[in-house]
Formats: sequence, C-alpha cells, structure tokens
Amino acid sequence: MKKMLILFAALMMMAATSYAQDAVPATKVGAKNDLQTMLEPLMKKLEGVPEDDNAQATKIITEFAKENPNEAGAYVVTNLLAYLMKTEDLLKLVDGNEYFKNDEKIQEAKKTWLIQLETAEGKMFKDFEAEYEGKVTKLSDYVGKGKYVLVDFWASWCGPCRAEIPNLIKVYNQYKGDKFEVLGVATWDKPEDTKKAIEQMNIPYPQIMNAQYAGSNAYGISGIPQIILFGPDGKIVKRNLRGDGVEKAVAEVLK
Repeated sequence: MKKMLILFAALMMMAATSYAQDAVPATKVGAKNDLQTMLEPLMKKLEGVPEDDNAQATKIITEFAKENPNEAGAYVVTNLLAYLMKTEDLLKLVDGNEYFKNDEKIQEAKKTWLIQLETAEGKMFKDFEAEYEGKVTKLSDYVGKGKYVLVDFWASWCGPCRAEIPNLIKVYNQYKGDKFEVLGVATWDKPEDTKKAIEQMNIPYPQIMNAQYAGSNAYGISGIPQIILFGPDGKIVKRNLRGDGVEKAVAEVLK
C-alpha cells in the first residue's frame, strides 16, 4: 500500500498538467488546486488501507470513480485503475458511465485497452516488423517457431527496463536452448543508444532494433518494460512479467 500512496502522491503533483488544464479556461486561477482538492478525499481513504491490500485499494478507487463522473474520476481511471483492474472490468466501468464515455483522454486510452484484450493471455501473437540498417526483422522470425520466447519491450533510457536486464540475462543463460529463447525489442529508443546499452550491459540475446512504436502499438503497451512470454505455437502465455515472476513463469512451462 505504501507504493500505492507514493504513486498517488506523485499523481497529485502531476495534476496540474492533466485534466485540470483541459477542463478549465487557462485564465482561471488555481486550476491545479481544483483537481488536487477533488482528489484529496481519495488520498485520505487510501491512507487507511492496510499495506499491500491492493484489492481494497482498487475497490476504494473504483467507488471514487463511480461517485465522481468528472475530471477527477476520469483522472483516476486512466492513471490508477488502468493498472489495477482487469481490462474487461475497466471497459465495463467506462462504458457504463456517460461522462467517461465522452471523455477524450479515456476514449483515447480505451483504444489501448481494446488492443490489450486482443493480445491477452491465451491469444495468438500479433506480428510486427522493424527496419534497421536496411534489414527488416519481424517478431515472427522468433515467435511461433516451436520455442518458448520471452520478449522484453525495453529502452536504454528506461531505468526499470535496465533493472530487469540482469534478471533476463540470468534466465537466458540458465534456460537457453532448443526449447527457450529471449528476445529484446528496442522500443521508443534511438538505435545508437540501444547499441550502447547492449554493450554496456553485455546483453547476449538477440534484439529487434529500432522497433519504435511497432511493437507497443501491436500489444497495447503504454509503459515499459513489458515482458511477455510466448508459447511454442505463438500463443501468449503470460504478460506483465517482472522480477522473480519472470523466472517462475519460465521454469513452470519448461519443467
């Protein structure tokens, strides 16, 4: 729960550049504080939630969104509930609220959520391609070829991405072979920066260079790292893998 409160506190500070600016005239004094004030009751309720009780936190935030069909409710939908709720439940919440159905930012985010449903666990992989130095590389060059493939959508400038790399290297070295492969997808990054990071971190597994938005658009990725495990037939086994969950997922399918 502490992480939730830290995140929410950061979002409170960011409120000035989000819905408040769009919802009120630029000349209105205190636009930032308007949205922050609307969010304060939610912040107080979250302070009383036991640590790591994400289920209760999600329930509280969902109730707040339903009770606030305004910019504050829309703000928590896109910045909190989008990461806490199942996509199916998130879409039901949005489609059942007249304000949310007409909020431009929510409707833009909905496009990503629908793609996430299309690429959920159990669905067949979506192919994409990237060109670098005159060579076109496709996801299908690796996925759907009879191996489990752990795909990491990452960027050199992304701290959390770099933090996952040693873990991915460990898993690669332990399980690489006829049944398993790791693949990096350079996302939203300059190729020269990607190459530098690969050299600095001694990344041994192959990369799709210069993917930019090709992969993230195909899989509805709004934040990286996004680590996805694909099955030998190309079906998606697991999404949103991080930390110890990476090795656990790989060990489970290869046992």
